[in-house]
Amino acid sequence: MTAKYHIKLSWEGLINSYSQVFFSNNKVLAVLLLLVSFFDIGAGISGVIAVAIGQITALLFNFSHSQIRNGMYTYNSLMVGMAIGIFYDFNLSFLILLIVASILTFFIAIWFATSLGNKGLPFLSIPFLLVVWIIILGANNFTALELNQKETLSLVRYFPGLFSGTTEFIGDLPFSNAILLYLRSLGAIFFQFNDLAGVFIVIGLLIYSRIGFVLSIFGFTIGYLFYYYLEGDFSQLIYSYIGFNFILTAIALGGFFVIPSKKSFLILLLTIPIIALLISALHTLFSQFGLPLYSLPFNIVVLLFLSAMALRYKSSGLQLVTLQQFSPEKNHYKYYNSLDRFSSDTYFHISLPITGNWRISQGYDGDMTHKGEWAQALDFDVVNENGDTFKDPGYQLKDYFCYDLPVSSPANGWIVEVIDGIEDNEIGDVDLENNWGNTLIIKHGDYIYSKLSHLKKDTAQVKRGDFVSKGDILAYCGSSGRSPEPHLHFQLQATPFVGSKTLKYPISYYLTKNDEGFDFHSFDIPKEQDIVSNINPTKLLKDAFHFIPGQKISFEITEENKATYTTNWEIFTTPANLTYLYCHKTKSTAYFVNNGTLFYFTDFYGSKKSFLHLFYIAVHRVLLGYYKGAIIKDKLLIDAFFSPVVKGLHDFTAPFFHYCKANYQMQFAEIENEHLPTKIVFSTNSKGSYFGKESGEIDAEIIVENNRIEKLQMTLNSKKIIAICVD
Repeated sequence: MTAKYHIKLSWEGLINSYSQVFFSNNKVLAVLLLLVSFFDIGAGISGVIAVAIGQITALLFNFSHSQIRNGMYTYNSLMVGMAIGIFYDFNLSFLILLIVASILTFFIAIWFATSLGNKGLPFLSIPFLLVVWIIILGANNFTALELNQKETLSLVRYFPGLFSGTTEFIGDLPFSNAILLYLRSLGAIFFQFNDLAGVFIVIGLLIYSRIGFVLSIFGFTIGYLFYYYLEGDFSQLIYSYIGFNFILTAIALGGFFVIPSKKSFLILLLTIPIIALLISALHTLFSQFGLPLYSLPFNIVVLLFLSAMALRYKSSGLQLVTLQQFSPEKNHYKYYNSLDRFSSDTYFHISLPITGNWRISQGYDGDMTHKGEWAQALDFDVVNENGDTFKDPGYQLKDYFCYDLPVSSPANGWIVEVIDGIEDNEIGDVDLENNWGNTLIIKHGDYIYSKLSHLKKDTAQVKRGDFVSKGDILAYCGSSGRSPEPHLHFQLQATPFVGSKTLKYPISYYLTKNDEGFDFHSFDIPKEQDIVSNINPTKLLKDAFHFIPGQKISFEITEENKATYTTNWEIFTTPANLTYLYCHKTKSTAYFVNNGTLFYFTDFYGSKKSFLHLFYIAVHRVLLGYYKGAIIKDKLLIDAFFSPVVKGLHDFTAPFFHYCKANYQMQFAEIENEHLPTKIVFSTNSKGSYFGKESGEIDAEIIVENNRIEKLQMTLNSKKIIAICVD
């Protein structure tokens, strides 16, 4: 690896070490925090050296470069460096101590990362606490170190007016005592005990996260009021400024480890008073040993809370972050966007057990037989354009349109029951002794079975133990059992028995017929009298959106008032089998899923100005089978449709309510030949809205030809963009 690579790695690791203290990877916040650390020059230099030593140690022992880059290995070393750098002169003895302390901090961090990480818990600032306490307890025994109380070497000495002026200005504001204590508590996180440091950090917090900023004030206010109304000893907060425990806990539990929401704010009403109680109790204990508390209360409460939350059997509206975005806003928006898009999704995708168009003759809670424990079931038959189930005269089984039609497997599974020898009834007759008639039961997974009943005698194509795939023909529709005329009974159940009670479970994807064409349904339950069918992918669409790892795609882009340029993408797959499009020029990434019925994007990282991001919006969700009139709807993240100011204002209220939204829809516009198409055109529309008013709109027309996406024509805020595939 080149020197340039290592310089970049070290710089990114240094910057991220600062932002990690506030659970962030925001570069602007990191630079401001770096600047604040140098308000005391000794602390600033010591912090940088401590990070460098941690990075060198990680490289020498071949630890993960990605963890070095994101600062996870070294933010505790940074805090140790600043903590001891604020108190001692910078000399050779101090440098030796700093090197030893930084290496020790690194290995303690690795141990806690492994030990707590196996339990899904963060190690927070525990390594920092342990090493600083070790230094305080042990350094005085080594007189050769010649650690001397350092003289003031800070910006306060050189620019006293700047610092005193800040304090005087804030002192004239309402609630000045609380504001000053809040700012000094923020500054104390970086061992800067002055108001100007707090102001800089507040600015960084606002840039990094509006939710984080609100949480910092909310958490501090709860702690402050707890001390005030219980007449606590404010000297514990004033002289050591350990009120930053309130702030860090509020950000951690209100928006970083927990999805920001009304309940995450409410939980702070419980956890912050516990912090206050711990500060009071531990201060009394630790002062006897001359040890500062620093962030100990924060560590205790956050780890206790997260440990307890991990043991719940359901979230109860307080949702832990599972895929960390290092931003309360991103954690919030991506979680609720996924909730809107995929909350009805099921682990097992169950299809309709039919081919072609069938009618739901009896649905859930039907008037005839779908009652009580057997209410969640579907009966199917076939009708003509007049709604008749048979052709005249209708006296024989073969007169019925559904009789002897194939019945297919609704999903992959194993056959666990086959009943195949019961005679079909004459029209109008029923066999109550053999209620379910000829029946197949398929096991799809633990506690999820499907049952197909009233099948035609001797038509079972499978036997017990056979594995079947979705769509395989299993038998043919008959009229056995309690069946006065031919129909198919279908239900999901949790046990493998013929008489099992039914289970409410949605059909993954299906269509219902209407006067204009089709309506698309996703993870829904068909209603009585619906004419339903499965979705058959159209080969042209299926091939066009079949992106495989290693495939390269290039588009020639023409924008108004801009020179034509080419963008190059490549498809990659992660070790977890997540597939994504990668733009080499902008280093942007768009994750997608192709499940054979739908192509849809799940996430985007990178430049919002890239064409890949426009593509991510324009084809956010695409039906892979051509069906006239079918409209595919979806939700988008709001950041592409609102200005940073509007989005920033929305962030303040996002945990409580949303007034900004973004919607997407797709429908087919043209097909060259329905039976064997060589060209399909579909259009998409994406738009934002706030309080019911539209804001921003992206219209796109996508032409699929030659088994690929041949052309995209987009209109973005009246600006036209044309992209032509050139690979």
